[in-house]
Amino acid sequence: MTTNEESRDPQSYVRALARGLALMEALGGHPRGRSLTDLAQEASLDRATARRLLLTLGSLGYVRNEDSRYMLAPRALSLGYAYLSSYPFWDVARPLMARLTEKVHQSCSAATLDGPYAVYVARIRSNPHIVDVSRTVGSRVPAYCTSLGRVLLAAQPVDVQRDLLRQLPPARNTLHTVVDTDLLLDMLREIGGQGWALVDQELEPNLRSLAVPVRDGAGKVVAALNISVPEGRASAEELLANYLEPLRKTADELTAALRARESA
Repeated sequence: MTTNEESRDPQSYVRALARGLALMEALGGHPRGRSLTDLAQEASLDRATARRLLLTLGSLGYVRNEDSRYMLAPRALSLGYAYLSSYPFWDVARPLMARLTEKVHQSCSAATLDGPYAVYVARIRSNPHIVDVSRTVGSRVPAYCTSLGRVLLAAQPVDVQRDLLRQLPPARNTLHTVVDTDLLLDMLREIGGQGWALVDQELEPNLRSLAVPVRDGAGKVVAALNISVPEGRASAEELLANYLEPLRKTADELTAALRARESA
């Protein structure tokens, strides 16, 4: 039994369901599939239990098996689309983000916080003909090393920040990744005060991004909005100078649109 399972109410907690969902989450970031051994290890399951759960998910149409590698099946999309269709952010954000992308000629994304991860809920590419399978709606990235994630983390109380950094300990994805927890907490405090986060090649090499918060009608940070550019296209200083104000303006417009929708 995992630590998370031990902390649940045994009278209402269905362990088999939780384990099946853990396997689906483990498959989410691997479009080429994963082996049974890898999946069992990540989900903290023995191979026999993982295999039974995967066979069940396969019979329901959510998982498929190709050459001994398991991957999500198309039916799994129905779960994500059901969430997006019930979440008003995308409908409100899309036209504003499209206008920003057209103005600055850079890709624009929006994300919400899901535990220690930032989850993409909207994305407009600067070049729609280029397919980026690593960054699609529904993709999850570590919050600690992304501009979207740091803006979202900065809006949380310090004890929550510490807990989320414990859940997903910082790892050195690149030579530039900040992995010291105390330094990250200091950075989050600064981000909360200045209202933006700039990340320079910490998630992956050659990528810089700048993010700002989006608030609801009550002033609560509900999402983050960012612009990302290849490292060779703009320096960190140019990213701030050229894109911070357009990004803030779009975030303010999105906040106003969400507020109007809430009061309608």
